[in-house]
Amino acid sequence: MTVYNHHLTLLIIDDDVVNITSLSSLFAKTFNIETAQDGKAALQIIMLKDIDLVLSAVNLPIISGQELCTFVKNSQLTAYIPVIFLADKPSLDEEEECLAVGAADYINRNTRPNILVSRVTNLMTMVAQHKRLAEVSCTDGLTGLANRMQLDTMLNKEWYAAVRGSHSVAALIIDIDNFKLFNDEFGHLEGDKCLKVIASVIASSKRRDRDFAARYGGEEFVLLLPFTDLKGAKQVAQELIQNVQNRSIQAAKTASHPFVTISVGISAFSPTQSKNAVTTPIDLINKADINLYKAKQAGRNQYSATS
Repeated sequence: MTVYNHHLTLLIIDDDVVNITSLSSLFAKTFNIETAQDGKAALQIIMLKDIDLVLSAVNLPIISGQELCTFVKNSQLTAYIPVIFLADKPSLDEEEECLAVGAADYINRNTRPNILVSRVTNLMTMVAQHKRLAEVSCTDGLTGLANRMQLDTMLNKEWYAAVRGSHSVAALIIDIDNFKLFNDEFGHLEGDKCLKVIASVIASSKRRDRDFAARYGGEEFVLLLPFTDLKGAKQVAQELIQNVQNRSIQAAKTASHPFVTISVGISAFSPTQSKNAVTTPIDLINKADINLYKAKQAGRNQYSATS
């Protein structure tokens, strides 16, 4: 078992509560556990939560295990999630069908528990290694936040999760005010230090595990806030502005304020609203960018927000 398996989540799907309880106890000390008793409930969990591996019965109510696997593998948002099937009555035909729809493994439910644990853990270890490599390739080298490529991926993922889950999602674009003046006066090394400090403030503002911070480019950052409406996003923005001010980073002499400040543009999307100015993932960012411009035009060191 790798040291980072505890941060991975296993989704166990079975319509038998006894089976779910037994499997959960088998893996609870190793992974975070989510459970579902039918294919439809499982799909909702997969779309709303960060699932790393699915361990499912073949026969499920509402949506079968094979139909579930087909959906997972055909969606760009979930295709990376391995699916292992547990067979009550294993057969070569059923195994062939399960593997054909993209299953990573097909295991007899009556196999020894230690063997089942080993096969699941081995696959989870590969998942963890891939995640670590992905984090390196998708991380901004200077600030340690996610980079633009990862932002694009997460933006689409959280947007469609919001649509399917009927919950809000908000985006904040954060810009360091007068940053060019700062670089001109203090030099790029000090500019890099400033970027790191602001990035740490943004990272520490995340309230939920799903909140996502990225460097957007230059002195701009994006904060994605799933399950957050416009009111909640405004609160986060105001706290960010205040926390940056509290750092008391000396600004350039010709800057608009004596200490380094930020401006924030906010947009939010709620699929339950009858009228939405924001209708696509890119709209969410573009609207926040427009509001960022408004915040700067109004004097900087503030936010502007619309839904």
